[in-house]
Amino acid sequence: MPDGPAPITPRKKWGWMLVLGIVLTLGGIGAFVHPFAASMTVLTISAIAFVIAGALQLWIAFNDHASTGARIAEALLGLLVLAFGLFLLANPLRGLVSLTWLIAFFFLALGVVRIAIGFSVRERSGWGWLVFAGLVSLCLGVLIMATLPGSATGLLGIFLAIDLLSSGIGATLIALHMRNH
Repeated sequence: MPDGPAPITPRKKWGWMLVLGIVLTLGGIGAFVHPFAASMTVLTISAIAFVIAGALQLWIAFNDHASTGARIAEALLGLLVLAFGLFLLANPLRGLVSLTWLIAFFFLALGVVRIAIGFSVRERSGWGWLVFAGLVSLCLGVLIMATLPGSATGLLGIFLAIDLLSSGIGATLIALHMRNH
């Protein structure tokens, strides 16, 4: 006789996965319809996260038993992160431009790293796809930079929309697969 409750099969949980897929998809559609509102939501959540992280870093700096130099470095990091979060909250439109610049640089760096890794593994099958992905990332970074500052008001919202839609479609497909198997 088995101990404990019977294990739950994936088939029994497909409905919740479907609900998740629908909610994510609807959120993605909403973000596409209102990219500025979605961008402001991303900015606000990011700003609050930076403020909390900066405050925690400061708390760690003043309660750490590390060397004085390490504590000063921790405090400076905390002040920098806290100041950035407060800047985002106090200047949301300028904050959107700042975050969009960061994303552009992220895509450029990601592209360079992907291309470098792709070329370093040329002996492996499929290395060209990694180089291709790196080129796409580089193009996205350049495209974002070329359209700033005008693109800043909606770009984060569009990225959020794409992520929510792809996650929602993926969760929905998983749910349907779970239902059928």
